[in-house]
Amino acid sequence: MTILARTATIAGLALLLGLPQGAVAQQAPARAPDAGPGMLTAQVFSKPPEMPGGGVSPYDDSGLNLRVKADFEAQLAAQQRGRVESEARADYLLLFESGIIPAEDVPQGPSLGSAEVTESGVDVSVNVWSLEEDSVLGGRQEQPDVDSSVFHINAVLRERSSGKVAWQGDAYYRLSGPETERVARAMVAPLVEKIGQSVAREPFEID
Repeated sequence: MTILARTATIAGLALLLGLPQGAVAQQAPARAPDAGPGMLTAQVFSKPPEMPGGGVSPYDDSGLNLRVKADFEAQLAAQQRGRVESEARADYLLLFESGIIPAEDVPQGPSLGSAEVTESGVDVSVNVWSLEEDSVLGGRQEQPDVDSSVFHINAVLRERSSGKVAWQGDAYYRLSGPETERVARAMVAPLVEKIGQSVAREPFEID
């Protein structure tokens, strides 16, 4: 298959599957992971050094955020992800914000299918028929109930001297009761675990 023909094939598959044209270059799951009430996404922009000296700072110094800040500092030390230092001496700053958002504001992924370009051609995986998932014959299924709320933590690791972002992570967790603080503080450990890594829509659960 020539490069031109392969490019045209990819564009056609993107339209068929309802995916962005650049999304079919790598194989994606046929359905976004929904194994648990939590989801993690993270992106590395420049690899931070091992055990960097870092300070933790919330954008909003509410009572909950100050407790979450202490949890971040404890987890950075416990997981050996960095040396906790004052902001004035830190090489990196871990900045974060947190709060409750509507469930419909959580980023959604494609679910009709996937395609992968290989040396021998293009491998396509399509949901042809399903009563529960999006499919070609069944069409788009109704979205799940979005009346629920989700707790969201966004964290950014920024080099203090240059201001450049080295890493960014987002954790989302569906709330099923009034225990917002317990959920918020329990989300810190899995988010810290992803510092310096890139992950896409990784499900997680907390105790």
